[in-house]
Amino acid sequence: MRNVYLIGFMGAGKSTVGRILGEALGMEFLDTDQLVVERAGLPIPEIFSRFGEKYFRELEREVIDEIAGKRGLVVALGGGTPMDDENWRRLRGSGVTVYLRESPEVLAERLADDDTRPLLVGHSGEARKERIRSLLASREPRYLEADVVVECRGRRPEDIAAEIIRRLGDAGLGSEDFR
Repeated sequence: MRNVYLIGFMGAGKSTVGRILGEALGMEFLDTDQLVVERAGLPIPEIFSRFGEKYFRELEREVIDEIAGKRGLVVALGGGTPMDDENWRRLRGSGVTVYLRESPEVLAERLADDDTRPLLVGHSGEARKERIRSLLASREPRYLEADVVVECRGRRPEDIAAEIIRRLGDAGLGSEDFR
């Protein structure tokens, strides 16, 4: 009974796909950003502004520690979660990692007016697009280490979830491995 961890950049659709995937596999869905918000009692932008990114990452590590000890979950991870080596080790040891790969152009379009993303605050227009490209370039080498890489290309979340299920089956990981 392994977990399925959805990784990728902010705006890639991890939470949306994760809910659909969890339902299709009959597994509980969790979103680590939501769990951090619940733990802190504050929205993510306020965590960053009051306590900084380091504190946010500490809370995120605690959440990952707890999740990695459970089984049968579909988990949408914050975009920076896999960058922490300890988080990555725990994720890889307790489940299957799936990278939802989306183009910087689609991500920039989805995040153009989103002011809830602390790492994009202060960047707009072309500067925001460049910030997304830069962050994605620094994170993608880790993302590409995922067990499964799914090219999203702006496709419908239902189609992406169906592909994940098929790809897990192709890898010899049928739904029985996740129940």
